[in-house]
Amino acid sequence: MNKPIIMAMAVLAVFFSATAVSVPVLPAAHAQYGVGGSPVAGASPEQLLECEQYDIPKANCTENAILAKRRLIYAQENPSTGSGTSMLSTNAGQTWVFIGVLAAIFGGVAAAFFFKGRGATPPS
Repeated sequence: MNKPIIMAMAVLAVFFSATAVSVPVLPAAHAQYGVGGSPVAGASPEQLLECEQYDIPKANCTENAILAKRRLIYAQENPSTGSGTSMLSTNAGQTWVFIGVLAAIFGGVAAAFFFKGRGATPPS
């Protein structure tokens, strides 16, 4: 190995070891859930009533839980709409068109590299 590669690997090793040591020291983010760990602290009375209506435990009564339950109920009542994942809920023809376009793009790039590499002359 030559000296620049060894130096670059040493710098990368120092960088990654410093990152691995500093990550556990950093504080966790509690923006959505509150510092005390109680998600109910910020729930409004309307949200608590809706949690009771949907049989969500009071300890888990958050806006995300309510929205997830609404989405689940809507998907159960309207099976033709699917789960909310647009790629899977569209028509099968649209999915195959999307896959075909991606295959054409990546295949074209691969073919360009292949033919470019075949036409290259080896160094003497």
